[in-house]
Formats: sequence, structure tokens, C-alpha cells
Amino acid sequence: MNTEVSAPSEPQEERRSVGVEEYFNAQFEASPLSVKPGEVCCTDSEDEMLVATVGAGVLLTCYDQELNLGLMSYIVLPDAVLDSFPFLDKADQKIVEKAFYPLEQAIQEMKSRGAGKNRIRIRLFGGVIRDGDDADKGLKNTVFVQEYLFRKGLQVVNADVGGPFIRRVHFFPTTGRAVRRLLKRQDDFKAMEQLERDFNQNITTSD
Repeated sequence: MNTEVSAPSEPQEERRSVGVEEYFNAQFEASPLSVKPGEVCCTDSEDEMLVATVGAGVLLTCYDQELNLGLMSYIVLPDAVLDSFPFLDKADQKIVEKAFYPLEQAIQEMKSRGAGKNRIRIRLFGGVIRDGDDADKGLKNTVFVQEYLFRKGLQVVNADVGGPFIRRVHFFPTTGRAVRRLLKRQDDFKAMEQLERDFNQNITTSD
């Protein structure tokens, strides 16, 4: 059984398998569930893996080894929040709530399934830092997520963040295993920039 909850502005789950990804999917012997910005996906199926490509945003994976249960959450601060960071009280609170949504929903989903706070193991991926990014998007996204988890008293066991390259992450929620690939092609960066622009537009203009 898998559960995916998307922010109101985001499309539902997308299953994709193209090009080189077909090779990886066959290698892992698991069906990919694509996770996009603003989405949370949780599954307890051994035949499924959660897959996402992240740039300046942050991917969060949670795992409880006693329940063999995990999820992936994709957090991206929209421009309206980045412009006010770290003084989020000055930003539009509806947009701030949407920015918090995938974080809060991830923790709520784990707890609702019986995960213990002291057993939840969290990994972070993303926060890409690129030349010419005057808004420091990658750094701000990372700090935003880390501060939230610190306030909740949740442990981050590994943080693969920063650097100039996009990451594609394959996460296996029943074992907690994560496989990370670095993407360095210009086409990958263009696709990621478009994905984040679309998310920013959707989250800002939706009711």
C-alpha cells in the first residue's frame, strides 16, 4: 500500500521510466514512484522505490527500521518565501503554509503509521549551490529544512547537500536504502530549472 499526498497546487503521482532510467529500474527490480516538488510519498511495498531529481530544493527521506517503513518528501521554498527568508512572518502566510506542507505532512504520515520519534532516521539530499544564484536558494532551502527538524527534535543521520550538481535519488522505503546519482549535463540543469519554475508558479498562483 502506498500513500501520496500532494500540496493543493501540485499534480498527483507520476510513474516514469525512460532512457537510462529503464536500466536502473530493471537493476533495482522495483517500480519507480516519481516524487515532485511539494509532494510526499509513503509506501510499504517491497516492489516500489521512490525516485526524485532535486536541484536547489531538498529531498527528505524518513525511515523506521522496526516498521520497515519509509517515505520521501520534496521541499522547495517558493520565491515569495525566499525573498523574506529568514523573516518568514513578513511573507504571505498562505504561501508559507504551503512551503511547510511537505515537511509537516511527512512527519505526520510517519507518526500516523506508528513510527517512533526516536526511531525515525532522516537523510537530506539537494540544496544545490550554483554560480550566479544571488538568491542562495540551495542554502536557504537546506537551512529551512534543518531548522524545522531541529525544532521537532528529529535526528538527521546524513546530509548530502550543497555542491554544484543535481542529484537523482532512488529510495527504497522498506529497507531505508538510498542510491544517489549526480547529474552534470546541461540538459539536466535546464529540466530542473523548468521544474522548479513550474512549481514556483503553481504554488504562488493557486488558491
